[in-house]
Amino acid sequence: MATGSNSRRAPDGGPVVIAAPSLATAHRRIRERFGDDAVILSTRSITRRHELGLGQDHGVEVVVQPPGAPGIGGRSGLPSFAPASDAAIPPELLVEIERIESLVEQVAAEYERGRADESWLSRDPAAAALLAAGAAPATVRRLQARCAAALGRAVRDTGELRAWLATQLRASNCGWEGFYGCHAFLGDSGCGRSDLVLAAATRLQARGRRTLVLAALPADPGYVHRLQEVAAAGGYDAAVVNEARHLTDAEQHLAEYDAVLVELPRLDHPAMALGGALHAWLAPHAGFHRHLVVAADRDPADQPDLSAAARDWNCDWVAFSRVDRTRRPGKLLDLLESVPLAVSLVGRDPLHGGDLTVGASTDLAAMVLPPAAASAGRIDRGVLR
Repeated sequence: MATGSNSRRAPDGGPVVIAAPSLATAHRRIRERFGDDAVILSTRSITRRHELGLGQDHGVEVVVQPPGAPGIGGRSGLPSFAPASDAAIPPELLVEIERIESLVEQVAAEYERGRADESWLSRDPAAAALLAAGAAPATVRRLQARCAAALGRAVRDTGELRAWLATQLRASNCGWEGFYGCHAFLGDSGCGRSDLVLAAATRLQARGRRTLVLAALPADPGYVHRLQEVAAAGGYDAAVVNEARHLTDAEQHLAEYDAVLVELPRLDHPAMALGGALHAWLAPHAGFHRHLVVAADRDPADQPDLSAAARDWNCDWVAFSRVDRTRRPGKLLDLLESVPLAVSLVGRDPLHGGDLTVGASTDLAAMVLPPAAASAGRIDRGVLR
């Protein structure tokens, strides 16, 4: 709907500038306001910063000469323009614009219909597969709507949805060869972060990386003995930091290592209080990656504080542990809806013969929607450092 905020007229009553989020919307506003005899003089793409926040809005501006307005061809040397209904936009483009608009309306209608009819989701094979994997109906509806909008049509089958998910699920995608630098791991009690940290250190050291594990303020004295045993077996260095201020003192030695892994106390530990010494040191630290460790066998609905923790600690990544214990991998999609971070590590009881892998988008999609045959194709590899 055209408003005063998205159009402006030249002082002499000449051309009008119509702003809109898309060319189709701009053309519709022109027809609604001026009819088919308006003349389109020019079109350009625009990008504006949000008034609040860090994002940007993208759109178009169309300069229009309303019917009966003074012509500008003689004053500016511009050639004559045909009315918008005849030549400004080719007929085939108008047909395509109308098709896209119709599709968007159809997707929106189906989305709203699904909100009121849960059985509608279960009748769709791709949606039913996500539901069977444990994803919440609300998550399935959102993913279906996004996928249909991206493809320009409804999803045909589970394989097509899996392929699309692989392009949407963010992960490090770098393999162990790209995993180095300083990393801090935090999470709830019992989330499996200790196993994740120790197993990651063993794998990095085995690949020739000089590795250090720092245990920050461990609450259990037995953990120190365990750390010493596992570190000795893995061949990497380990140290215990009993006061947050000592982490600052240790920074000067971190550059001696290819990889530094810091295990933080559980989130509800007094030392993890927001604004405390540990939080003040780590949350804004540009030299550290911060990983929120989440147990895959816990329902995200029962962990409503995870998104706040990711925000408060300025987390860059989410790491999944205990994946071997869940029968509902689709719940990970629910988590990524509320904690939209890239996946760094995926652990399946790595200290007791299980696997620990660096997050890969194709593997995550296959874990949620297992293919009948092995997944094919490779993705671009980045570096996590």
